[in-house]
Amino acid sequence: MTTDTGDWEPIEADQLQIGQYIRINHRWFDHPFVRRSFQISSEREIATIREVQLTRMFVDRNRPAPVSTAAAGPAASVADIEGDAAAGAAAEVDTAAQVEQLAMTARIKVQRISLDSARARVRVTHERAQTLLGALNSVDATSATLVDDFVDYLVAILNNSTTPLALMASAAPKHSSKRYLLQTSDAVSLVALIGKRMGLKAAQLRTLTQAAATHILGLARMPPQLVDEEPNGGQLESATFRKYPLLSASILQQCGGFSSEVLRIVREHRERPDGSGFPRGLAGDAIHPLALILGAVRDFQTRCNDNTSPLIALAYLHKHCREIYGAEVIGHLASALLVYPVGTYVQLSDGRIARIFSINEAARTSPVVEAYEDTSALREWVTLDLSQCPGLSIVRALDTSYLPPRMFETGRREHSGSAPAPKPAEA
Repeated sequence: MTTDTGDWEPIEADQLQIGQYIRINHRWFDHPFVRRSFQISSEREIATIREVQLTRMFVDRNRPAPVSTAAAGPAASVADIEGDAAAGAAAEVDTAAQVEQLAMTARIKVQRISLDSARARVRVTHERAQTLLGALNSVDATSATLVDDFVDYLVAILNNSTTPLALMASAAPKHSSKRYLLQTSDAVSLVALIGKRMGLKAAQLRTLTQAAATHILGLARMPPQLVDEEPNGGQLESATFRKYPLLSASILQQCGGFSSEVLRIVREHRERPDGSGFPRGLAGDAIHPLALILGAVRDFQTRCNDNTSPLIALAYLHKHCREIYGAEVIGHLASALLVYPVGTYVQLSDGRIARIFSINEAARTSPVVEAYEDTSALREWVTLDLSQCPGLSIVRALDTSYLPPRMFETGRREHSGSAPAPKPAEA
């Protein structure tokens, strides 16, 4: 049974307006948007919906388009209170202080639930990845089906998340089997988002995500010192290590059920257009273009293996690898990790919690935020333009999607999870 907090009603494309919260009831692979449930923010999004002729759409009538601060009186604060208990108590309050207290309590509860749920999703993802790779290593004939199920599970999480992609492997201990398994999950999510942003067709997205779910399979049969590749480590000097893509593809071929394109992408994901890659030293057009997407993701992951922050790893790829993988691929990789939607809760480098108020397109990693001075009572804030605050930056996004893992067992289940709308800035 699916839990849905929205009051969804069907809507036609010609009825769409900026500010509406909509849900697209088409498969994630079959429409051009990164997420299936979102708030319309531009006329371009409406035009895209009409152009691709999406027909199964719903609007949440409980969340009308935003109104101006002047039009929103005290009742607007009450409307933001989440949960049945908070909503029932709000009917009895008669002072602004009580309303704020209820809102604060509701937010703290949501954050606590979200953190517990995030931990549960990491645990479930690790368990599913372990089962999948175990079946592949055992040359199980059902492996191809298990890969499809695993990809659909991760895509369902992407569908229902309202925050930037959170890398699961980065929190796992270095040189641990858990880190290795979660890298597989991160790779699927990253290539799915990059491919979606690049406008790949559904069949291409499916092929690319299948390859991402299986590309480091051969590493499981490497000696322990070769499994966790580091950018400046000695693994690349090992002839045994440089054969792992071939071993991965060979295992998939033995399992059966994988297309020749998936096998080719897995074999070629470490090749480079200048011929300096491995295992065969292919160059130029001899390399499958989707293999370069997966290669960029793998390069990014190896640069995070030595405890380098994702931001520094991305900066390296942006400076040194745009000619290798293509500026478009590197740009979309950065966007998948660094674009913070309005309303996203983040942690700043000085420890404060903040909420994204507006995006600075010229400096996407430095938006305008509402920084809370007291993290135990998110009531008072200051508005900061991070592009004008040297030394202050965003450390990470705080996951505010609080769906239980069982919601993601299949790709068909949906949810309208969304971060609360930002509180209007004071004049």
